[in-house]
Amino acid sequence: MNLSTSRQSGGITRIRRSIVGLLFASLLAAACASAADSPSLRHTFFMRGHIVEMQDAALVVCIGQADGASVGQTLDVVRHRRVATGPKGMGRFKREVVGQVRIDAIVDEHYAEATLVSGEAGQRDSVELNSTRD
Repeated sequence: MNLSTSRQSGGITRIRRSIVGLLFASLLAAACASAADSPSLRHTFFMRGHIVEMQDAALVVCIGQADGASVGQTLDVVRHRRVATGPKGMGRFKREVVGQVRIDAIVDEHYAEATLVSGEAGQRDSVELNSTRD
């Protein structure tokens, strides 16, 4: 194998890596686009349980018919607090129940209107249908 053949081989390897990288990036972009178009996927994995809007004691929560929510249910408001920094800078968190809300109306399959009935709630908090106390 001479120097010219070695350079050609290295060039082909770089081209193959570039093609594989472009294919991977294209597949990743397509997957992200389809997830963005699918409200149920976005709801299930990213938003479920979030408090998405709050004015005084009135809230909109990302829990609806598809999650089994019904008018009159009382949900725990959960706050996630950083308590320490773990290995490799990853934070450790503690779940703390800080209040309760009652579902007043189901908006659709993904959202419900609720009222704060005790404690406190904020837009970074989440609510849970099936709560367990720590």
